[in-house]
Amino acid sequence: MAQPTAAALGPADDAASRPPSMTLHRYTNRQEAPLCWILFALAAGSLAPLVTSGPDTITISICSPLAALFAVLGCAFMWLETSDEGDHLVVRFGPLTLARRRVSYDRVRAVRRDRSSLLEGWGIHLGPRGWIWNLWGREVVELDLDKGRIRIGTDDPEGLLAFLQDRCDLD
Repeated sequence: MAQPTAAALGPADDAASRPPSMTLHRYTNRQEAPLCWILFALAAGSLAPLVTSGPDTITISICSPLAALFAVLGCAFMWLETSDEGDHLVVRFGPLTLARRRVSYDRVRAVRRDRSSLLEGWGIHLGPRGWIWNLWGREVVELDLDKGRIRIGTDDPEGLLAFLQDRCDLD
C-alpha cells in the first residue's frame, strides 16, 4: 500500500497523529557557499607539483592524499542544511554527509539571533559560546539546550528563529 504524500494529507492533518515516516517538514533551509570551491582549488593546487616536478614516489605519496582530502572536504562542505524532522532539528553538511547533528526540540530552552565573531570562523568546532556549525557568513541562531549550546549558521536567521520559537513554544 502506498503512503500518502504531503499534498494528500492536507492542511487539517495533525502531525502528532501521523507515524514519524509521514511527518511533514515545516522548515528546511539549505545554505550554499563558495567554501567548497576554495577546497576544490586547494585539491587542484595540491596536484600541481606532479605536473611541474614529475611524478616521483615522494611527490605522489604526499600530493595525492592531500588532493583527495581537499576534494572530499569540498564535497562535504558544499552546503549546510537545517531541517525539521518531526521531533528534532537536523543540521548537516553535504552532499557528502560526514557531519550531522540532531537536536531534540524538548531540549531547547531558548533561541536567539546572533552573529559569530571572525575568530569563530566556519566549520564545526567548540568555541567559547558553545558548538558552532557554520558554512559561510556570520549570521547564526543560537540554541540554549538543557545541556550546552549550539550556534547554527544560516542565511535565513529570521525564518529559523521564528520556526524554532513556534516549534519549541518559546517567546
